Amino acid sequence: MNIVIVEDSELVRSQLLRRLAAEPRFHVAGVAAGEAEALALIREQRPDAVLLDVALAPGSGLRVLDGLQRDGPATRVLVLGNDLDPALREACRQRGASACFDKTDELEGCLARLAAWLPPLPENEERRLLALQSVHLLDTPWQEAFSDIARLAAEIVGAPLAFISLVDRERQWFLAGHGLALGETSRTVSLCTHAILGEELMEVPDARLDRRFFDNPLVRGDPHVVFYAGVPLVLPSGDALGTLAVADRRPRVLSAAQRRALKTLAGAALSEIDLRRRVLHLEAEVKRRYEAEAHMMHLATRDPLTAMPNRAALHDRLEQLVRAAARHERPLAVLFVDLDRFKLINDTLGHEVGDGALVRTAERLSGVLRAADTVARLGGDEFAVVLPELAAAEATQVAEKIIAALAVPDEIRGHRLHIDCSVGIALFPEHGQSGEELIRHADLAMYQAKQAGGSRACVFSSRLNEHAEELLALDNDLRDALRRDELFLHFQPQAALGGGGLRGAEALVRWRHPHFGLLPPDRFIPVAEGRGLIVDLGRQVLDKALAQLAAWDADGLHVPRVAVNVSAAELLPGFAETVEAALARHGIAAARLELEITESALTADGIDTLSVLARLRDGGVGIAVDDFGVGYSSLGQLRRLPIDSLKIDRSFVEEIDCRSEDAAIVTAIVAMAGALGLRTIAEGAEHEGQIGVLERIGCDSVQGYLLAKPMAADDFAAWARLFAAAERPD
Repeated sequence: MNIVIVEDSELVRSQLLRRLAAEPRFHVAGVAAGEAEALALIREQRPDAVLLDVALAPGSGLRVLDGLQRDGPATRVLVLGNDLDPALREACRQRGASACFDKTDELEGCLARLAAWLPPLPENEERRLLALQSVHLLDTPWQEAFSDIARLAAEIVGAPLAFISLVDRERQWFLAGHGLALGETSRTVSLCTHAILGEELMEVPDARLDRRFFDNPLVRGDPHVVFYAGVPLVLPSGDALGTLAVADRRPRVLSAAQRRALKTLAGAALSEIDLRRRVLHLEAEVKRRYEAEAHMMHLATRDPLTAMPNRAALHDRLEQLVRAAARHERPLAVLFVDLDRFKLINDTLGHEVGDGALVRTAERLSGVLRAADTVARLGGDEFAVVLPELAAAEATQVAEKIIAALAVPDEIRGHRLHIDCSVGIALFPEHGQSGEELIRHADLAMYQAKQAGGSRACVFSSRLNEHAEELLALDNDLRDALRRDELFLHFQPQAALGGGGLRGAEALVRWRHPHFGLLPPDRFIPVAEGRGLIVDLGRQVLDKALAQLAAWDADGLHVPRVAVNVSAAELLPGFAETVEAALARHGIAAARLELEITESALTADGIDTLSVLARLRDGGVGIAVDDFGVGYSSLGQLRRLPIDSLKIDRSFVEEIDCRSEDAAIVTAIVAMAGALGLRTIAEGAEHEGQIGVLERIGCDSVQGYLLAKPMAADDFAAWARLFAAAERPD
């Protein structure tokens, strides 16, 4: 209920506001202190009730009543005053006041009268309002079907007024009407509010004699309702939305036939409403399914992180562009973009930073391309770009623009990042006749760019395809070779400097391929690592090396230890147990086995790797850092690693006798290793000049062609016996 307070006393206004606030259904629409202000406010707000101080300063409450009476009794007025005499009370009633109350003694009665005007609420009010909203008929234009029902009701009853009323939370709104000028009224004055409390027709023969309605503005003023009959429109759920009602300006009573007719017409109105509700529900369901399908299509064709087209969408788009290029005999370029060293960002800064870098990459890729170009994320840190109507030169320029755009440093989640990428380029029609073939060849070209150092572009050539086919053949054949135990070992000796004798031998795996011939490990170890075969391969190499060491022992040849290379992919939980079991199986002491781990693997794989190696070293197995000096560790890190020796990379040994810089580097490595209690082995020693420098520096051992090339086991045994004889003094 909307209420306007007209009171010049601030104290009384405050008291009224406080008391009205206690009833949640009371709403104070405004407050006025003077006559002119009051009339303007009431005419603007058209409240349900007015609390009017009869003695205003300035002005007069009686003149406010006169002004409202001239406007027509559109609102109820309760007059407040001090020591109201009977004459003043009568004067107020004659001017349309509903009642008068003394401010001091009768304020509770005034509030009770206000509360009596509050419309009753159904028990299921909130559910009813939800049902009303669900039909979506409020505030819609009048519809012919409902207007016909209202007109027919008026004709059957012979009443001047008929309407279909929807009772909203604060108002009654007329869905259709006959002889009705109003579009809506306040719910407070609605007779229909009472009708929806039941399920049967509510009939009021003379509203002027009904205590609920005698002072109702709709009864006292326009449209001067005296007779009312309303049938509630009740959904199958039991929720009443409103009524079909007829009204007259004179008292009357319906006949039984008229009541039946009104109920029948109410059923027709309700059926029309329910039909629209069902249609709306079906439309909403169709829309929901359409949106769900569109969303599913979006998910199926879009990368969720970057919102770019995904691999499936790219292939579909690429096939269309390939067909168009073939039809019009125009060129087409496909670029395969892969970020360089992206794994390092994820591993060191976390996946949130990595995801931010991928989003920024997507933005920059889109920024350097034309509207006609297509860019997609294939997964991980791989992207693809399709460039219609561009030949080799233009495609290479675009690739260089992409590399330059991504290389600009950027701040991502508080970290300044430099993002480099490698780009492979494949061209239609010379490098492929289908989208799938172009993507595959661009991918091969990208790997060529990475192998050349990264941060560059490479155009596909047939040689790359031959290399890829070779890798595929190696992959298939390597599985068979492992299953048939076709790999074998060569051994390269390691000797102590200064006449210290044979230190041991490094076991080097070989594969005699039926088509490619004898293959060194760098040809097939990457294949084994990439295809998940390295664990089985490493287990075979370890077993063969220890078996050969035991065989030499049985043959009377003492080789102090054997060194076996271990891939980072093998350093998993359970690896230490595998090594211990192999040692026990062949009866070899742990101290006679040395495992060679690359520097990058030792420093990048975290605590799990270190714990595995620490267990092996504690058990007596030697741990050597292979190719030391070309990785990412520092000498200061070595004291925290579970290692015994360093193998100095051959790149520092090759010119050690003629380059002072190399000699200085190796000197520093040897000095630091000595301080940490680590042995040193120099790789790649091929002539006496190198040996002389290494001895002066203090390096412990050497390995290289100066001693011997890698040999088969029998050849190594013969060499070792000759070497031992040469080392013995005469």
